[in-house]
Amino acid sequence: MVGNEDMQTSDEIVRTRGRKPATAATLHDIAEASGVSISTVSKVLNDRVGVSQDNRSRVMQVVEQLGYRRPETKPKPGAEIGSVTIVTFDRYAANDHYYVDTMRGLTDEARHLGWDVVLDLALIGDGYTAISPESLFRRGRPDSVILLGIDQKPIVEAVAALGCPAVIVNGMDPMMRISSISPDHYYGSYAATQHLIEQGHKRFLHVSHIYRDTVAQRVDGMRHALEAAGIDFDPKRDVLDTGSSNFSSLDASNAILQRLKDGGFDQTAIVCASDMLAIGVTQALISAGYRVPEDISVIGFDDLPISAHCEVPLSTMHIERGEMGRLAIRMLAEQAAGRLTSRRRVSMTMQLVERMSVGPPPTGK
Repeated sequence: MVGNEDMQTSDEIVRTRGRKPATAATLHDIAEASGVSISTVSKVLNDRVGVSQDNRSRVMQVVEQLGYRRPETKPKPGAEIGSVTIVTFDRYAANDHYYVDTMRGLTDEARHLGWDVVLDLALIGDGYTAISPESLFRRGRPDSVILLGIDQKPIVEAVAALGCPAVIVNGMDPMMRISSISPDHYYGSYAATQHLIEQGHKRFLHVSHIYRDTVAQRVDGMRHALEAAGIDFDPKRDVLDTGSSNFSSLDASNAILQRLKDGGFDQTAIVCASDMLAIGVTQALISAGYRVPEDISVIGFDDLPISAHCEVPLSTMHIERGEMGRLAIRMLAEQAAGRLTSRRRVSMTMQLVERMSVGPPPTGK
């Protein structure tokens, strides 16, 4: 039989087992108790500017109460980033189907590290080439920069000159001054084309608007897949330019309808540079009396959520857009900590998603 003294000891173990030792307090605990952000706590503990005296006093009081102890080893100089400035177009941040997951990955990972997130929009509508460095960084010199879908030469040069941690997401710097991360545009398009070749197709059309190197790589991927299969490729015949960098379904639909009206269309397979273009292409073909995929097969690029719910569910190439954003933040952190001393260009693999928009070509074609 257990005595009262043993039972009291046993109860005490149960009551205290789940308690967190004072030395195990985290920045999150301090932030929650003091009613400020994690980045504010980080600034106070590292004696950085940008914190009011009231907040600084409140944080230090909570630090004392929780018994927080800093690590024995100090971080390397430059290992702390107070904020990350995301530079992108207004339309990308507002309603772009492609970038919403990437933006979420960026912001979630940055906040996990305790960084503030500043959104610096390039408010220039559709004028991709009209953006200028003078339109950016109105809040002053940034701690770090993410260029989201922006890689124009003047902007890249201006960011490289800042000397702060920086990464381009879904773009690249040809001069390799800034690290970048993108889906593998070339091999993604190569794989999409190869899938159609395996279905028996021999006459191809690529729908795009080639205004960036990353977009041109998708044409190159298709061309090289065709060449490897011994299929002729003529860009004048086999590339349809939508005339707009918006990559909207309406642009693609209008371009296809005009091609049909001009009578210059005999392809059985269409490789599109984005899902939105593929959706517009499919809608135009159906409205003109074609069946997808019985008459013409269509494949997209991106695997947007809408692609699975179209009139004809769209076969496409899947991109881990959220992971691309999270990895970009980790690359910034490596730069800040001095662990990434050389520039890095990361290409993320893509996976084929088979749905209903691809099939064999019509008999005899």
